[in-house]
Amino acid sequence: MGESLSESGWDLNYDAALFIPLPSAEELAADPERGPMWVGEVLEHYAASAPLTEGDRQGLTVTAEALLSMAEPFVMRLWFAPPGFYSDVLVSLVVTDAEGDSAREIVQRVTENPGATAPDGIAIESDTHGSGVLIRRTAGVQAQDSSALLVAQWDLLLHVHGVLIAANVMATTLPVLAQLEGELLALVEGIVLPDAVIA
Repeated sequence: MGESLSESGWDLNYDAALFIPLPSAEELAADPERGPMWVGEVLEHYAASAPLTEGDRQGLTVTAEALLSMAEPFVMRLWFAPPGFYSDVLVSLVVTDAEGDSAREIVQRVTENPGATAPDGIAIESDTHGSGVLIRRTAGVQAQDSSALLVAQWDLLLHVHGVLIAANVMATTLPVLAQLEGELLALVEGIVLPDAVIA
């Protein structure tokens, strides 16, 4: 029987041209300058593929600061930022020891959102990271200027070697979200589980 995941940890290989990792909650708490430095890194990432106007910089800064406010312990978050496209697509990853019916309970919780459209569930099979389900749904949100805003939320849940992998995606920039669909499983398959867990 392998070690528990909480004892040995996990790692992630991802495409740095497409994803910008957010600082962890622990990093932000330890260093007050880490947040502003990260916003600067985001601007550099976008400027590397196309010149940025002052409006671009302001919009990206506001989005980056909003995403930073979502940092929390034990969750790895990445901003999906394909070159040349504004995006507010946030991917959150949690990898944990699977206990009992935890995956079934999570599916029930995410599909019971009363403000969402009927969820679309798809069975997912990964060559390396087990099997599970992708649940996609959309909810309407009233923005401050009274305009309607569609928020898409996806939950990908996979079970492998006694480990539950949960990827949550939230976005309002729906065309960019469509691009993520082709990258999401590859991102999850970049999760590196230690030998002690999968042995």
